Amino acid sequence: MSSESPRSYKHLYLPIEESARELNARLLLLVAAVNQGYRVVIGQQWLMVHNLYNLTPGVVFFKGLNRIQANWMGLAHKYGHRVAAIDEEVTAIAAKRFVLKEVSEESLPLIDRFFQQGQNQHDIYREAFPDHQERFVITGNPRFDLLRKQFTRAFEGDAAQYRERYGRYILINTNFGFANTVYGAPEKFIDTCERVGYAYRNDPEDAKFFKDFLELEAKNMDAFQVMIRALRDRFPEHRIVLRPHPAENITTWQEAMAGEERIHVVFEGSAVPWMLAADFFIHNTCTTGTEAMVLGVPVAAYASFTNWVESIFLSNLVTPVYRDLTGLFEAVAAGIADREAFVASIHAEKGAILRKHISGLDERLATGGIFHGIEQIAPDPVGGSIFREGTRLKYGFRRTEYQRKKIDLDVREFRLRVSNILKATGLGLKAEAEKIGDSLFLVTPTD
Repeated sequence: MSSESPRSYKHLYLPIEESARELNARLLLLVAAVNQGYRVVIGQQWLMVHNLYNLTPGVVFFKGLNRIQANWMGLAHKYGHRVAAIDEEVTAIAAKRFVLKEVSEESLPLIDRFFQQGQNQHDIYREAFPDHQERFVITGNPRFDLLRKQFTRAFEGDAAQYRERYGRYILINTNFGFANTVYGAPEKFIDTCERVGYAYRNDPEDAKFFKDFLELEAKNMDAFQVMIRALRDRFPEHRIVLRPHPAENITTWQEAMAGEERIHVVFEGSAVPWMLAADFFIHNTCTTGTEAMVLGVPVAAYASFTNWVESIFLSNLVTPVYRDLTGLFEAVAAGIADREAFVASIHAEKGAILRKHISGLDERLATGGIFHGIEQIAPDPVGGSIFREGTRLKYGFRRTEYQRKKIDLDVREFRLRVSNILKATGLGLKAEAEKIGDSLFLVTPTD
């Protein structure tokens, strides 16, 4: 399909860092926009941001408010785009100080609409940034839309494959991206925090955070290695599937579990079908724990060591937490024996906390509220190419292997992901998709 068209369109740009975690939620927004006559560009964020100058003015939807995102927002405004944003990282965070650490104040004047995931985040922002509160609107996060029971059909195929491959299994998601960082060493993790403006080793409070955070992760990571083997022995009819966080060095776990029977270290696909297919799910401080609560999956956190840093993370507030293997294994046994009753009991205990932090679990879809906000700020429709006159897509940079691992899509995989979303939601879509760059796609409405 040619990108030239006599029709006029509004334009929406959806940059994505990580396809496994972000793409499905962005596809919900894509479907809403295309069905309302938008032309949408979606895909890897680095190439898209590098080409903001070349793209027809529209709304650029950013995933965060850190220093790097603020720089990109500045470019978007410079080249005539409007800016919308949501903070994907705050889905993991509960504590006020650390919710605010996600924010570069330079980003706030650049945002035309900022979508918030719940009342807790809204209250924190309204108090901290009263001069910008007209930009803030509570919508929830589309990633939680897809966890509603009527939409989880999008994941049934993958879940069935995992059950066929492993049989009955207990799932463990680790989240030790500081102690076991993919960057190679904890100091490199600190370097990354400083680069995005999150925390600084020379600041006394931040230095304490780094020290205590590393201790929390290192000690619990050691405890997880003991727990995983004990869990395997305690539940001989189950396999153990271990999924390290994308920010972790998976080789560490592969080497630690090498030769262990019925323990499988995997790194593939979205976490959602893995959770749906599991008989029980164990985590510590991982956002997938929160997602499991929304999905209605039996879930618990294991944290044999704790310090004040644990209170930063939302998932350990909204799921049961166990400090010893006896309590944890009793919970696992109860969840396996009566899935429905176990889920009901943990929701009775933690459901109110969950809903304070995440809106849109029972009412209007977050996607609908976000699209309404985008409509309010979108530039007028224009015809012609997706590119400004006389321009074309330009590279001028090379992705790192780490960036490529995060999102690497061809047009076949992209169309399959769109098709799965449509099947799951029952939505229709008349559109054509074409690949216009490395993991970058243009979706255009058709008659």
